[in-house]
Amino acid sequence: MEKIKLNLFHLKAKEDLLSVHQFFKESIKKWFDNDEPKEDFFHIRSCPLCNSDRSELEYEIDNFSYHRCLECESIYTKPHLKDGVLDELYSDGTYQVYQDSLVKKGSKIRKGVLELRKSSQIENIINSDEVSLLDVGCGSGTFMQVCKEKGWLVEGVDPSPEACSEYDIEVYQGNFNEISFKKKYDVVTFWGVLEHLSEPILAIRKAKDILNPDGMIVFEVPSANCFMSEYLKKFNFSPTRYIESGRHNIFFLKKLIDQIAYELKMEVSLIESNGLDIQTILLEEFDQITTEKILNIQDTINDLLLGDHYRIFLTSQK
Repeated sequence: MEKIKLNLFHLKAKEDLLSVHQFFKESIKKWFDNDEPKEDFFHIRSCPLCNSDRSELEYEIDNFSYHRCLECESIYTKPHLKDGVLDELYSDGTYQVYQDSLVKKGSKIRKGVLELRKSSQIENIINSDEVSLLDVGCGSGTFMQVCKEKGWLVEGVDPSPEACSEYDIEVYQGNFNEISFKKKYDVVTFWGVLEHLSEPILAIRKAKDILNPDGMIVFEVPSANCFMSEYLKKFNFSPTRYIESGRHNIFFLKKLIDQIAYELKMEVSLIESNGLDIQTILLEEFDQITTEKILNIQDTINDLLLGDHYRIFLTSQK
């Protein structure tokens, strides 16, 4: 399926990116004392993806230290946020600022272009007119609504009480890993969710447990092997997206994704990278001709699987 050459500033206005970025930097100041992580909020843990204790510092941004695991080569914050710390951002309404300022404002292009493409990708792979889908971390619910309009049976999971408030769709409020499901689904999706979780592998395994026999797991995660990450190593700065200090705490490597699929006895039916690396670094708007060149550069980076996010479709082995 043809990729979309997305202009970051058509989706999220520069001033909104900057204001939300600053808002979250202020919101998480309580986690630090003189720029040092407080023990009330942080702990030292092994890699959240492979449990190895061996790592080395990759870069430091906004008082967070990002380490590359020497076993699976993914990147994670170390010290790492304790369980429940991020949950407060979702339950107390703090994360709703992101939804209101950056997600809802771009709802038209999200629903009519981005979410529609996601659902079409699933449709092309699963090849069924009747699909039951669970969207974990469903947020505003726009993706689920697009799927519902296709005639699919959709439900969501989200820790926020405000989730999916504009649509008539059932949402389980709480932590996905702690919810007991009494049904199985054809598709379980995690759009920008696993990097927020303390136990992402547990969530993927749970998704497999609630899948129908020919089901599919779909997830989009920040990449540990992208142009943006390499740029940050050489030219450190605090980007308005991708890192999202305090919220994005785990960055995945492709070889780890292959290992996850193997252990689940699934296969990677499709993997692509959907990055906005160049515009995130520049954070400036240009004339139409220059912008088109920037989007073409990004398109090439994505084709090389070096964009700042991976999108993965796992299906049952044939």
